[in-house]
Amino acid sequence: MDASYDLRLLRMFIAVAETGALSKAADRLARTQAAVSMQLQRIEKELDRELFTRSSRGVSLTEAGEAFLTYARRVIALTEDMQRGLLEKKLVGRIRLGLFEDLAVTRLPGAIAQFRQKHPSVDIELSSSNSAQLARSFHEGQTDIVVADPARFALPPLSFISYQLVWCASRLLDVDEKNPLPVVLFETSCSWQDRMIASLAEAGIAWTVGCRVKSLPAMLTALRGGLGVGVLFSEAVPSDCQTINGRYNLPIAPIAEFGIYTVDAPSPLISELAKALETLS
Repeated sequence: MDASYDLRLLRMFIAVAETGALSKAADRLARTQAAVSMQLQRIEKELDRELFTRSSRGVSLTEAGEAFLTYARRVIALTEDMQRGLLEKKLVGRIRLGLFEDLAVTRLPGAIAQFRQKHPSVDIELSSSNSAQLARSFHEGQTDIVVADPARFALPPLSFISYQLVWCASRLLDVDEKNPLPVVLFETSCSWQDRMIASLAEAGIAWTVGCRVKSLPAMLTALRGGLGVGVLFSEAVPSDCQTINGRYNLPIAPIAEFGIYTVDAPSPLISELAKALETLS
């Protein structure tokens, strides 16, 4: 038997073991269930051991699976210890970081500032855009690490971060509840905007497009101008707007989930920044 496993394969096995279901593990890893199943079969074939007992209710570890899980966790922990040990040395270099626009002006600046204070010799080249553009630039090799909507990527993210959004509108917005609710939308949709639209339909709320925008500044302008309601990070709500959760029979605002994506075999430099970004979940 000549078996070798990269860290993503081990993390995939651990995800299946922890969730007890291929579908749940696939959701966690942003992979298809078929891809997860194929990778599991590869491990079992190379080991010549059944690692899971499969049933209609999910999967459970066999005795061999329990042993493999212990080793997999040790390998992951040892790798992380090795990276931390290497990072005790001074980090020098350049990182090309791409951020979803809303995050770039709300949650993440603090993490980037702390990282730069800890590693002053690291140059950060920062860009922000929508998730579709970030995915293109990442796949074209223009960025080293990106934080964006997982729906735009075929690869599993290094990790996820998520935030509860809020409904908001101008303090001067006058909504006639007899008419469809005006909603401000991004022109390029994303998974949480799709969920927002679906939740309005499920709640039986008649709505109309108050305005379509191409950027966060345009979204803020439209909301401040009273063109409709929208969802934002709580930190992004302008002072002349207000959160309106629960008003107009609005459903709960969606959760925005982001994936942190890095190049294959990321350097200690990139891994350290990724960990700093993970703390913001």
